[in-house]
Amino acid sequence: MNLTSTDIYLQPHSDDICFSLGVFAYRRHSGILLTVFPISNYVPPRLGATTPSKEWITRTRMAEDAAFAEACGLDNRLLELEGACELGQQPYNFGWVGENLQRIKSPLLDALLKARPAGKSSSVRPWLFCPCGIGGHIDHVAIRMLVNQNFDQLSQSYRIGFYEDLHYASSAAARSVGMNNLWEEARGRNLRRYVFPLGEDVAKKLALIQLYKSQFLILPQSIEEYTPAVEPANPPHEAIWSGKPIEPPPDVLADLECI
Repeated sequence: MNLTSTDIYLQPHSDDICFSLGVFAYRRHSGILLTVFPISNYVPPRLGATTPSKEWITRTRMAEDAAFAEACGLDNRLLELEGACELGQQPYNFGWVGENLQRIKSPLLDALLKARPAGKSSSVRPWLFCPCGIGGHIDHVAIRMLVNQNFDQLSQSYRIGFYEDLHYASSAAARSVGMNNLWEEARGRNLRRYVFPLGEDVAKKLALIQLYKSQFLILPQSIEEYTPAVEPANPPHEAIWSGKPIEPPPDVLADLECI
């Protein structure tokens, strides 16, 4: 894979960046959308309807990602790997995480390390946005673990930010477990939380989410499941954890640290 020297939005499955960082990506309007597990056999079951083939589902979800990428000015790229469900693994059974991690390690690490040309100063390193693993889906967790295990090597090429996975992070209990796991892996890095309020872009985020029609029986009309559950309650927002300041483009409000 020939990635260019630019920010990389790393998503386990089609829709993860849209659901978690859709407005953030829309505002920045540049970068690469890199999907690790684009091959899919999941659609919500419809009563009395025949489940479409894996080929149809994969093709449909890739098309939905392409529409999202176009709306956000992203270059749409794929690793073309099968996720846990497609391999018959239980997606929330941590017993499969190690196998999943080993399976993706070589192709994903190779793609990320080859993406950064040599000779660039550290001040212009692109961003790598990685899932926190909130929700415990082993495809998300394996990617988070790979980035943390290779953090020193990757951070020579990228500034690294971990985004709160939505819709999972809209559950306070799931968010608490997921964040504790991230902090345990990232000990000593002094991660800080950066909050990006949706503000007037709530409708924009819903419109982006609704591009993924194959994943809903009824299209969401509320942002409730697509904002992190934090106390005290914040207005609708997206969030990233990083040890480095995130530089917003001119039309984005300055970062707000959530304490």
